[in-house]
Amino acid sequence: MRKLFWKIFPPYEVRLTIQEAKSFLDQFADLSKSILDTEVTSIAKDVEKTIYSVRIDGMKPDELALLLITNVIGQHLGCGKYHIYRGVLNMTGQDMLKVWHAAQRTMLERKFVSKSEVEKDNHWIMEQVKGAG
Repeated sequence: MRKLFWKIFPPYEVRLTIQEAKSFLDQFADLSKSILDTEVTSIAKDVEKTIYSVRIDGMKPDELALLLITNVIGQHLGCGKYHIYRGVLNMTGQDMLKVWHAAQRTMLERKFVSKSEVEKDNHWIMEQVKGAG
């Protein structure tokens, strides 16, 4: 019964996380916006996980939104679907990479991650791009 209620009336944490993600994507995403928005919203609507992340893990909704965005981008750029050929992204892939870097910058500015974590994650995403396609 609770799951049905949450589908109709999502909890505050879910609504705020989705709102933060949409706001960020409106600002930074172009070609990849519809792809990222759909998947991030779908993941954030997993009420139990979102509430756990915010209430128990102590993440802020904007931090969770940025984390979900980077996770989705990492999955997409690692699969090769947005490549022209190995190591070269098409226009949508390039837009996703732009959004990735904007999210990393924002997380660093808001002190959600350290500079070394950003460098490590940026190295990882470039390895994903090089290896797929």
